[in-house]
Amino acid sequence: MCKQKAKSKLQKFIENFFVPKYQFLRIVPENVIQITLHNTQSIRKHITTIVSDQVFSSSHIVTLQESWAIDNESYNIPDFEEISRNRLMGRPRAFGTINFCKLNIEPRIVDRIEIEKGNSNNHVEISGFKLDKRLTIFNVYNNPSSSLELLKETLLEVKDYIDESENILILGDFNHELKLGNQLESFMLQSFDTRLFSPRKSTTNARTVIDGVFGRIDDYDVKVFIYESYASHHKPLVIRVHEL
Repeated sequence: MCKQKAKSKLQKFIENFFVPKYQFLRIVPENVIQITLHNTQSIRKHITTIVSDQVFSSSHIVTLQESWAIDNESYNIPDFEEISRNRLMGRPRAFGTINFCKLNIEPRIVDRIEIEKGNSNNHVEISGFKLDKRLTIFNVYNNPSSSLELLKETLLEVKDYIDESENILILGDFNHELKLGNQLESFMLQSFDTRLFSPRKSTTNARTVIDGVFGRIDDYDVKVFIYESYASHHKPLVIRVHEL
C-alpha cells in the first residue's frame, strides 16, 4: 500500500514538473489548422528560437509581427515556405509582418495580400492570404505610436479583399488594450462583424492585452491559447481552426 502511494506521488510530481505544460500544442488533431502568431521583435534576431520551438514547427501557419524583415533577406524555417510579407526597404527597424506556411499547405494558399500606411514614426502594416478560398487571414502590426484613426483607416482596406459573408481572421499586435473592450473592439464589430476569439489575459510581460485574434467565422470552430516566449516581450498566441 505504501509503495502504491509513493508511486502515485511520484507520477503526480512527474506530471506537474516534467511533462511540458504546452505539450498538447505540439500534436495537432486531424481536421485542424494550427496557426501561431507572435510579435517576435525581429525575426532576424530570433530565427533560431522560432526554428527550435516545437509548437511553432507543429503549426501549419506562422504569422509574425514586428518582423524587422528587409526586402532582400530570406529567412529559412525548415519545412515552411514564406507566403507574404510587408516589404521593408533600407535598414532594419521595428516594422512589418511576415507569414509562413508548411510546404504541404502552400498549394492551398491563394491571393497574397500586402497593405501599408503611415511613415517611419506612425505606421500600420497588414499582410494576408486566403486558405482554400474559404478563410482569409490578415496579419496586423500596429506601431505603438500610431493613432487609432490610422489603424482604423488601414484595417478598412482589407474590405477590398473579402466578401461580406466570408470567413475571416484578423490577428496580430494591435497595440491597443483589449482586456476590457475598447473603441477598437467596437470598430471591429461594426466594420467587420467580428468578435474577439483570444482570451482577455496578458499577452506581454507588462501584463497588457494588446495581441489578439478577431474573427467572423461560420464554417469553423476557433480556439485560441496563450503560449510562452523566451525571446520576446510578447507571448505567442496559438489558434486552432477546426473544420465543422
